[in-house]
Amino acid sequence: MKFLHLADLHLGVENYGRVDPATGLHTRFLDYLDRLDDALAFGLAEQVDLVLISGDIYKTRAPNPTHQREFARRINRVRSAGVPIFILTGNHDISPALGKAHSVAIFDALGVEGVTIADRLALHVIPTASGPLQIMAIPWVTRHMLMTREEMRNASFVQIDYELRRRLERFVIETAAKLDPALPAIIAFHGSLDGAEVGAERAMTLGQDLVLPRSVMAQPGIAYVALGHIHKHQALAQDPPMVYPGSLERVDFGEYADPKGCVLVTIEGNQARWQFHQLSARPFVTIQHDVRASSDPMGLIQTLISRHDLREAVVRLNLQATREQVPLLREDVLRTMLSDAGSFVIAAITIDVERTGRRRIAGLEQELVGSLTPRRALELYLKSKQPPLASARIAALLAAADELIAGEQ
Repeated sequence: MKFLHLADLHLGVENYGRVDPATGLHTRFLDYLDRLDDALAFGLAEQVDLVLISGDIYKTRAPNPTHQREFARRINRVRSAGVPIFILTGNHDISPALGKAHSVAIFDALGVEGVTIADRLALHVIPTASGPLQIMAIPWVTRHMLMTREEMRNASFVQIDYELRRRLERFVIETAAKLDPALPAIIAFHGSLDGAEVGAERAMTLGQDLVLPRSVMAQPGIAYVALGHIHKHQALAQDPPMVYPGSLERVDFGEYADPKGCVLVTIEGNQARWQFHQLSARPFVTIQHDVRASSDPMGLIQTLISRHDLREAVVRLNLQATREQVPLLREDVLRTMLSDAGSFVIAAITIDVERTGRRRIAGLEQELVGSLTPRRALELYLKSKQPPLASARIAALLAAADELIAGEQ
């Protein structure tokens, strides 16, 4: 049995882009659709028995009709190939308001054949071309389910978190005991496991993380743990494999070095092996340099640009320069240089200007600062002025200071 494991599609992210005049869609939205198309094409070419999405279909909990339409088209493409789809709800999919529908509830309401929406703790048995697959679903859980109970009304957040974690762990253990040993079984979980290396999802998280221990997922009979929520691809264990495929596309510069893709899982008996399939995500490039020592800062910047592959990249340029160099570093010229190098979007051009340090007043090295009187400090300051003050001017200012000091005393 083979299935394609995806997570964190985040359709609707529209940073670092522009509206495409040919389609009327945002270019970054098209990036995310292209990555999803590439992943699904890979899975169908591998003749997978199932497509499993471990949460966060959209960026927001209320996607606009265009985003919903484009995702529905991809669902239709997979179903037209006869492949079932299992969708776990994530924190970006569910509404924080009790009783409101989540962003993918429409597929459940329409009863779309072959599409399973897992929005609550449950054990599902999914028929596939290679036989049934047991999936223990652990979607993103909210604290509302406990806070609305009478016995938890006055509980602290620490108490609620403890009770929620205890109930989730009990569900996993009790459900694992009910598994049919004759059928393969996996866990689909949208959330954080201890030891996971977090990324950009920390800034994007809607709701607070509840971290579960990896040990609770390592139940007898579980062949694979299909994780979602963490954007960085990583495997936290191998027996059974606990894998975050990561997001399909880069969200920001914090993910510039992270490979993006999906996971192909093969189950034989009750053992799983997996492989990460990397996709061609949009490159994010930062050019950072100190040009203060250069006599030709623009020439140096042109050389730096030529050393980077900026084709179709989101680019930012961070420079350190002297105050005298700033007039030479014209932003319009810098943007032209970056555009000519093939950049997709210029995210930012920042110039950190060197600050002139305070001049040391002559004479302070020989005198302890703590022993200086206000008059003596003023005298040293006046004598250090550039251009120098006339002696008569200094004397007049000191005399005026003497009067002020006497008046204060």
